[in-house]
Amino acid sequence: MQFLGGNRRKLRLADDQRNACYPHSLQFYLQPPSGNISLIEFENLAIDRVKLLKAVENLGVSYVKGSEQYQSKLEAELRKLKFSYRENLEDEYEPRRRDHISHFILRLAYCQSEELRRWFIQQEMDLLRFRFSILPKDKIQSFLKDSHLQFEAISDEEKTLREQDIMASSHSLGGVQLELESVYKIPFADALDLFRGRKVYLENGFAYVPLKDIVAIILNEFRTKLSKALAVILRKLLELLFPGVCVCARVCACMRVCVFP
Repeated sequence: MQFLGGNRRKLRLADDQRNACYPHSLQFYLQPPSGNISLIEFENLAIDRVKLLKAVENLGVSYVKGSEQYQSKLEAELRKLKFSYRENLEDEYEPRRRDHISHFILRLAYCQSEELRRWFIQQEMDLLRFRFSILPKDKIQSFLKDSHLQFEAISDEEKTLREQDIMASSHSLGGVQLELESVYKIPFADALDLFRGRKVYLENGFAYVPLKDIVAIILNEFRTKLSKALAVILRKLLELLFPGVCVCARVCACMRVCVFP
């Protein structure tokens, strides 16, 4: 019995270490994956990721983004393709690993033209928006920290102190709604779009942003980082040209044959 109990503790520790690699069901993909991967898995992950992003695109056309139908159908698609989507599932390591690796594989394929980059970025942003919308509130702060975003939720006392100023700046918020809404203190430079639209309260170089408005800022940060990363990848790939054929061209050709017959 002691032997079995020891094994259980070891297994639990191993699971904790595995889950520490991917602490959330969504990520900013700040670090590329490491380790080895077979060509077959490489191809399968690429195909599944394209299927997922095509589903994201089609659902965005067929349904209102954020609606109940849109959310349920996108969740079903993620579940079918075995990608991560919720925080509270027991073993999310493999779905999150698949999500991580497949994202970087498609960076290789979709960095090649402005049209491909624009499509890829838009679908990835919609996917991130969905995942963030179902992220438990008690996980938001740790996600922001892990994503290197300097957004800090203010205390209830601080929120009460600035209640009138925040409500005056965010016209869609009422007193009761503000009580239930988290407010984040972020650097002024990260909230320029809200500032231009006069939709945010500023004080001492910081913007006080309700949770409903912070999503747009997070997506803008994600788009900026992903756009820069795609530009870097394209430059690196151009340096690795083989007798007239680029490595990522083979990946694209493979996916066109398998996914777009």
